[in-house]
Amino acid sequence: MAIPAAPRTLALAHDGVVTVDEAHEHDLSNGAIGRRVKSGEWVRVAPGIYRLADHPATNRTRTRIATLSVSRDAVLSGLAAAWWHGVATKRPVVVTVTGPKSWKGSTVQGRKVIRRTLDAEDVVVHKGLRVTALPLSVLEGAVEGNMDVLDRALQREKVTVDALVETFQRRRNRKGAAEMAKMLVLVGSGARSAAERLAVDAFEQHGITGWIANHPAAGYVIDFAFAEKKVAVEIDGMAYHSDAAVFRSDRKRRNALIAAGWTVLNFTWADLVEQPGYVAAQVKYALRRTQSAG
Repeated sequence: MAIPAAPRTLALAHDGVVTVDEAHEHDLSNGAIGRRVKSGEWVRVAPGIYRLADHPATNRTRTRIATLSVSRDAVLSGLAAAWWHGVATKRPVVVTVTGPKSWKGSTVQGRKVIRRTLDAEDVVVHKGLRVTALPLSVLEGAVEGNMDVLDRALQREKVTVDALVETFQRRRNRKGAAEMAKMLVLVGSGARSAAERLAVDAFEQHGITGWIANHPAAGYVIDFAFAEKKVAVEIDGMAYHSDAAVFRSDRKRRNALIAAGWTVLNFTWADLVEQPGYVAAQVKYALRRTQSAG
């Protein structure tokens, strides 16, 4: 028996997954659903949740099932939500799902259920699935994963600082708020990436002054420029390392700045996190050297 076009089209748009409620909305009775399961056209993957038998069980399929199998009102959350929104590069091994406080389901491998109530502003339907809104997904994804999630979302202009702060204000007395606050302190410096915000902190701790953030020169924008001495400090954010095109562009920028008479220093995220003193020492040395040469 062929699957009616409407529910099949819906299932294909939802990673091969269809719920019993959706089937009923398309005039499929429980008997009709049962016949499709018996014929092998649908596979029952959880109570009230089915997958098209000819659709592969992709990461998106598994994530959708993990969320819907908690409850019809469940919300994909944390790093998995950030991945669903496209601001995390990999699906986490364990998917976090927000369920109602009354949820009493069983533990399932690869899924963590948080029983809590979310504000309406923090829940959206994205690609047919209830997920935490992008600002909360970014904040919780960064707490669950690493700062790279926040870095990437800001660099790609997927989210604004104001939206992050507004979301934090709603969550400030709840779990994870302390970690979010630390990240927002870094965001508050106004530098372009999380790595650059760590550079600001290193400069301030070691008494380095006179820098200008995002300074135009030689047709490019220098992350931190000591304009009078023509010393440029370039920071490679975490998101930078996964993008070969950005790497090539950075090399061209470096060559152009050197040709224009700038001393260029490049530092990585690891430099700033693990040895900020080294970063500060190198900057101070370059400034002294250019002063002596002058």
